[in-house]
Amino acid sequence: MYKSSVTVPIPNGIHTRIAAVIVHKATELKNKYGISLYIRNLSAKEPLAISMLALISLKIREGEIIEVSSREDSSNAQKAVLELCDFITNRLNTNNSVLSKIDDIIEENTIAYEQIVKNIPVGILVIDNNGYITAMNDYSLRIIDRESKEVIGHHVKEIIPTSDLPNIVLSMERKVGETQYINNRLVITNRSPIFSNNKVIGALGVFQDISELSGIKELNEKFKKILEISHDLICFVDERRIISYVNPSYEKHFHIKSSDIVGKDLLEISPTGLRMKVFNTKKSIDNSVHRKDNINIISSVAPIFIDKTFKGVISISKTVNELKDLVKKLETSEEELNYYKEELNRHTKLSNSFSSIIGYSSSLKDCTITAQKASQSTSTVLIRGESGTGKELIAKAIHNNSDRKDKAFVRVNCAAIPENLLESELFGYEKGAFTGAVKNKPGKFNIANGGTIFLDEIGDMPVSMQVKLLRVLQEKEFESIGGLVTQTVDVRVIAATNRNLEEMIKENTFREDLYYRLNVINIMLPPLRNRKEDINLLVEHFIEKMNNKLGKNIIGIDNKSLLYLQDYHWPGNIRELENIIERAINMCEGVKITEIDLPFYIKNEASSSESLINLNNGELQPLEQYEKEIIALAMKKYKSYNKAGKALGITHRTVSLKCKKYGIDINQS
Repeated sequence: MYKSSVTVPIPNGIHTRIAAVIVHKATELKNKYGISLYIRNLSAKEPLAISMLALISLKIREGEIIEVSSREDSSNAQKAVLELCDFITNRLNTNNSVLSKIDDIIEENTIAYEQIVKNIPVGILVIDNNGYITAMNDYSLRIIDRESKEVIGHHVKEIIPTSDLPNIVLSMERKVGETQYINNRLVITNRSPIFSNNKVIGALGVFQDISELSGIKELNEKFKKILEISHDLICFVDERRIISYVNPSYEKHFHIKSSDIVGKDLLEISPTGLRMKVFNTKKSIDNSVHRKDNINIISSVAPIFIDKTFKGVISISKTVNELKDLVKKLETSEEELNYYKEELNRHTKLSNSFSSIIGYSSSLKDCTITAQKASQSTSTVLIRGESGTGKELIAKAIHNNSDRKDKAFVRVNCAAIPENLLESELFGYEKGAFTGAVKNKPGKFNIANGGTIFLDEIGDMPVSMQVKLLRVLQEKEFESIGGLVTQTVDVRVIAATNRNLEEMIKENTFREDLYYRLNVINIMLPPLRNRKEDINLLVEHFIEKMNNKLGKNIIGIDNKSLLYLQDYHWPGNIRELENIIERAINMCEGVKITEIDLPFYIKNEASSSESLINLNNGELQPLEQYEKEIIALAMKKYKSYNKAGKALGITHRTVSLKCKKYGIDINQS
C-alpha cells in the first residue's frame, strides 16, 4: 500500500462541486495508471474508495488533513497518489468569485441537508457501489448501538449482516415495505439504488423500528418477549435464504452468538437440513426427528406466506432430552393432579344427603366419605364414637342416600328398652303369646322391612338377644314371640355404640361372631375435642336452629365466648354444644351471645391449667395414683358407673372394678 497526506486548502472544504471535480480527476488517474484511489480523514478507521458518496460523507473541512492511498505498492500507485494530492493542494484552490458564490450556496444546502438527515426519526444508511458504508444517521447508529467512526468505511454486511443493500446495487431495483432484523430488532425498510448519469453509484436504505409505529409497539414487545423467553429453538430465514433471526434459546443450545450466523446464507450454514428443504419445496415438515451435534432434535419447519407471497421459513425445535424431561414432569403433574382431584372429590362431592353433617375437618370428612360409599351397598355398618358425636345423623344420611331412602328408617335404642321387652320390641309378638297380648304386634324388623333399622347403643344389648340378632343378620329371618311361622325380612342394619366392643368381647359381654357380622363397614366418628376447627360452623348452625325453635333473633357470638368454647374439653360432644347454645340463647339479653350467657364450668375449665398431669414436688406419681384420681373425679361428676365409663371411654364394668380396687365409694363421690 502507498499513501500520502495533504492539508485541504479549499474554502468550505470538499463539498459537492469540489467532490465532483476530485472524483473526475481520480477517474482520469485510474484510466491513466490502472490504479484505484482511496481517501480518509484521520478520524476514520478505514479509507473509502473515492466516489461522490464517499467524499460527501467524510465532511472534509478547510485545513483538515486527509490521506490519499492506493492498495497497491508500485511506481504507478505512487504516481497516481502524488498527482491527486498535488491536484487537491494546488489546482482546486481558486479565487474565482463566481465559483465561490456557488460554493457558498452548496455549503448552505449541504448543512441543511445534513441537519435534516441527522435528526430525521428514521434510519438512513448509504453505501457506495462496493458495499462500503459512506453514511449513517443518528437513528440508524442507535439501532446498531455503534458510533459513526466505527462503521464508516466498513462493508455493510460486516456491520449489519442482514443488509440487502449490496444486492440493490447489483439488481438496480427498488424494494419497499420489507422487514428485517437489525441487532435483534425488527424493522421495516425501503431500499433504493442511487444513480448518477444513469450509473449506479451506491444504494440507500431507509428503515424504522416497527415497535415505534403507533399501534404495533405493544404487539411487537409481546412478540419479542415470547421469542426471548421461549425454551424452543427458533430460527427465521428470509425469502432471500438469509438467516435473519435466532432466539436466545437457539444461541444457548448451540453455543453460538446470533452474529455468527445471522446474515449468512442458509446454504452456507446448513445446506442439507430441514430448513433448506422447506425453503425449496415451500411445504411444511412437522415433528421430524434428526441428529445434530450428537443430540437428537425434534423440529417443525414451515414456510411463511404473507398475502400469498413467500417471505421465508421458520423452524421451531426441541431436544428429545428436553421433551423427555417435559413428559416426565407432565406425568408427575398428572399424578399430583389426579391426587388433588380425588381429594377434591372426597371433600366437595358428597351427596346432598350428607349436607346436614357440618364441619370441614379432615377426620370428619373421612367419615362422611366412608359413609357415602357405604350408602351405595347393603353391607352392615358399625358406627362408633363417643356419646353425642352424631352417630344417628350419620346413620340417617346413609339411609337417605341409599336405594332404600323411600322405605322406613327405624331407630331402636337398645340401652333404653328393658331386657325383657327388647325381644318383643324387635321381633313383635302374636296375640295371646303372654298375658296382655290381646292382639298381634309387629316388631321393629317388620316395620323396617325393605328399609333400614338403626340399632343404637348395640353394646348394651343383652347377650341373649345378641344370638337372635345374629340369626337375623345371617339368615334374614326370625320368629316373633308366640309365633309359629318363620318370617323373612330384607332389612339393612346399621349399628352404633360408644362402648369398647373389643374389651367387651374379652369380658364375654359381647359376642365375637356378632361383632364381626356387624363390623363389615366401620365408621369411627371423632369426638368434638379432636375437631375443634368445626366449632365455629357448629355454633353458627345451632344459633340459626335455636332462633327458629325459640323465636329468637340472635345474630352471633362474640370472640371471647367463642374462645371459651374452643378451649373446652367437650365430654358431651356435639350434643353438649347444642345444649349450651340453646341455654345461651335463652339467657342472652342482647343480639350476641357473650361470656355471661355461658355456663360457669365452660369458663372455669378454659381458665384452668392446660396440663392434664399435676406433678407432686416436680415428681411424677405412679400410674395407679393418676388412675385412681381420674376414676374418682368421673364418679364424682357422673354419679354412675355407666356415665363415668362413657366419659372415660371404658366399660361400666371396668369402672365398677376400679372403684372396688381403689376403694372409691359411689355414694361418697
